[in-house]
Amino acid sequence: MKYSYNWLKELSGTKKMPIQIADIINMRAFELEDTRKAGSDTQLEFNILPNRGHDALSHVGMAREICAVEGRKFFPRFGLGNVPRPNLGFGLKVEIKDKNLCQRYIGAVIENIKINPSPKWLQQKLIACGIKPINNIVDITNYVMLETGQPLHAFDIKKTTGNIIVRKAKRGEKIKLLDEKIYELNENNLVIADSEKPIALAGVMGGSKSSVTEKTKTIILESANFNAKNIRKTRTALGLQTESSYRFEREIDPNLAEIGAARAIELLQEYGGKNAKIAAIADTYPKKLKPWTIKLNSEYVNNLLGEKIEILRMEKILERLGMKVKQSEKLLNCEIPTRRLDLVTEEDLIEEIGRIYGYENIREFAPKMELSVPLENAKRNFEHKIRDVMTALGFSEVYNYSFYGVKEIENFRLELKNHIEVANPMNPDQQYMRWSLMPNLVKAVRINLKNFEKFSLFEIGRKFFYEKNKIPQEKTILASALVNPSAKNNLFFKLKSKLESLLDHLGYKNTKYEILNTKYLFWHSSRTARITLHGKELGYIGEIDPAVLKKYNISCRVAAFGLKIDELLTLPRAEKIYHPISKFPTVERDISMFVGEKVLYADIEKKIRNAGGKLVLGVELFDVFEKEDVKSLALRLKIGSSAKTLTSAEIEAVMKKIISTLEKELKVKVRK
Repeated sequence: MKYSYNWLKELSGTKKMPIQIADIINMRAFELEDTRKAGSDTQLEFNILPNRGHDALSHVGMAREICAVEGRKFFPRFGLGNVPRPNLGFGLKVEIKDKNLCQRYIGAVIENIKINPSPKWLQQKLIACGIKPINNIVDITNYVMLETGQPLHAFDIKKTTGNIIVRKAKRGEKIKLLDEKIYELNENNLVIADSEKPIALAGVMGGSKSSVTEKTKTIILESANFNAKNIRKTRTALGLQTESSYRFEREIDPNLAEIGAARAIELLQEYGGKNAKIAAIADTYPKKLKPWTIKLNSEYVNNLLGEKIEILRMEKILERLGMKVKQSEKLLNCEIPTRRLDLVTEEDLIEEIGRIYGYENIREFAPKMELSVPLENAKRNFEHKIRDVMTALGFSEVYNYSFYGVKEIENFRLELKNHIEVANPMNPDQQYMRWSLMPNLVKAVRINLKNFEKFSLFEIGRKFFYEKNKIPQEKTILASALVNPSAKNNLFFKLKSKLESLLDHLGYKNTKYEILNTKYLFWHSSRTARITLHGKELGYIGEIDPAVLKKYNISCRVAAFGLKIDELLTLPRAEKIYHPISKFPTVERDISMFVGEKVLYADIEKKIRNAGGKLVLGVELFDVFEKEDVKSLALRLKIGSSAKTLTSAEIEAVMKKIISTLEKELKVKVRK
């Protein structure tokens, strides 16, 4: 909020300069946003947090803070008395239809109004706070709002039926507001109406048709209190932000309505025309808010703050903040004024004592306590290890939302019944908790394709699902995607080699891959394999179905895998055994072959290692060629011995045995 320094000085009696006021408030209460000259005044803008919007969004509230910080009690420079109750025959009827949405409504009929410019001193204060003066009536309502924190509004009584009804709007009901725009309302919006029509959007903005003009002679002054949640929802839905809604949606004291009304009536009688007078008052206050008491233990205060503050000093700090305090040995019985809706617990009061005392005055010392080594979080460390290896393998980590919408469920052919629906989604695209990480990962692929031709991504995140008993569950998944147009038919095998390298670094051996037509329909029907280890299913690796990719305007192949981290963590890891570097040279031999459709690479590698025995030190698939019904594989074999240097004859003998085994047992045709 923007404050006038001269106004604060007048209310608080401070002798400090603007920069000094800014410093002490910045240290003790609110962060300074900006300061600037405004004519002969200085504008101070502070960031008032929502929990202090109840009392601090006003010059009186800020003046009270200044006095408390300076060690003085606040004494208002004007009367904070009650609304006058004239005993007149004319009455104003006010009816509140929903008492939960309107806690209090004060209406005052003031006649013999004369529209004039406001006095110069009032205009200067409004300008210093960033508000443009309009006329004496409107300016007084704005002035009182800035002074007390209570939003006000004035209606021209001749443009109404003379009564006030606070009700919910009817669906499709329309109103033209002061911004000259027409808004269509629904039953969630609260309006101020007369017997025929809505005349204002409650707590947000007045209606154009009931506004005060130069011809206005009699007004209805409104000082009310509205439900904070309702005002916030209305303001958000209609895209309106006003000074009134800003205060109401932070919840203000219903008793403030009377203070604001009394102050406005006082100013209207003085500056609204020499014959201005009150014709009627109506105050509907169904459930009066009364002060409440909090018992504060002084020992608890010092234990929590880590400082020794005398109980008498605590008492004085709380009294300077406007509380009535009675001491009873080590207890302070504090009566909380209704304007401080944020003070509910002992801890709230301790925070008030701490900030006014000054956190910088609390001595620093190391706490005395026993230190123990925390338990190792095995799962978190395992995830960190996965991140390190995946990054070393050239993958970039992404973080996606844990939600998606019906569109992703349909695009990936998932079952809606398996998904957990969010009770209050931010938007339709976040209506369901993700059952799979793949939809959002593919969306990340689409975004990256705008800038890169080839890349690899991974994400470690949770999937959410229902168990058979309908209890929501979650599991941690590693999902990865690879895009590389130059790989062509080898894309699956390139990702598979990355996955094997990951598992090898993590200490897992003998992973098996079973080609199958999975039940999850977003996978390619013939380029997908199930990943198993020690008989447990760990996930799937394969290519995403082109039909799915087409829905995201992706024309290239995308290989992906999903791995269950929780399952992987339960499996035994291979014991690492040190092998010295061989003293003898090794040789590499390439072997190319035509294979049948049902021949698995895993079987080929197994036969090669069995036939070559200990002399086969490594097998690497480096090329795959497919055309129509013909499939060709090219492998590189690393051959050597730890006992001697192999001769050419010995190497040829090993290669002949391997080729013979492959041709006899797997029916492959080795190219020579």
